[in-house]
Amino acid sequence: MRKLIQRYRHRQRKAKHVKFLNNRITYLHNEIVKASFKSEYSFNKNITIVCGNIEVKAKLLSKYNRRLKLIIL
Repeated sequence: MRKLIQRYRHRQRKAKHVKFLNNRITYLHNEIVKASFKSEYSFNKNITIVCGNIEVKAKLLSKYNRRLKLIIL
């Protein structure tokens, strides 16, 4: 009986973690897309100016995607 309870709790924890990662991934993706729409292109410098720290969010997005792939397997 204890073994079944442990399995149940483990599956519950895993399901919560997967749900959390999915929510976080969608949030980060939406933030990146919104910031890219708000970005401005500077013609004289030939660069795109983006507000916020998009590089950090992109790194977190790839990190969370990797973790989610490992957890789901």
